[in-house]
Amino acid sequence: MEYNPTQYRNEPLETEPQSHKSSISEQSIHAPTPYLELTVGNAMPPTQAVNLPVLHPQVQPSIAGDTSDGGPARTMLAEGLHFVGHAQLRGACSIAGTVEGNLSQAPGAQVSVVVTATGRVQGDITAQKISVMGHTDGILDSGQGEVSLHDTASVRGLVRYGRIQVNGADLNATLERVSAPSRAL
Repeated sequence: MEYNPTQYRNEPLETEPQSHKSSISEQSIHAPTPYLELTVGNAMPPTQAVNLPVLHPQVQPSIAGDTSDGGPARTMLAEGLHFVGHAQLRGACSIAGTVEGNLSQAPGAQVSVVVTATGRVQGDITAQKISVMGHTDGILDSGQGEVSLHDTASVRGLVRYGRIQVNGADLNATLERVSAPSRAL
């Protein structure tokens, strides 16, 4: 559909009753009034795949849990963000958005994962310490570590733990306690 500026003229409206029409001259009612012509923007050009930016992962050797500035690595997914894929964590992780995939700690790292009240994880979480206030659907595996399920949490799947704390969470999961290996005498 094309825009036709003559089709949208700004003409005066007749708001007075018919009895008062004699006081308004016929010429002023039917005289064309100047109209405001607005230019409408053109449609965006079609996007082509060659123009889209592509992220390439870069593998950099580092010590597990450390970043280049010497501090522990931190990962945060803010509310409103949606991540699809698997991630290997080297430090603390906070999820306030949505994750579709697995979160696991890197070999040799001691990782804690917090799923905030707005956070959702559909996949497995493997970490030394797991705290859930949001929604999870999958395996929560802390091995001999700790799992805390708060009153706003909704957990579905399997929970493997060394120690567990449940504070009124909506829990529809199988619980599996991982005991410490027995010491040989």
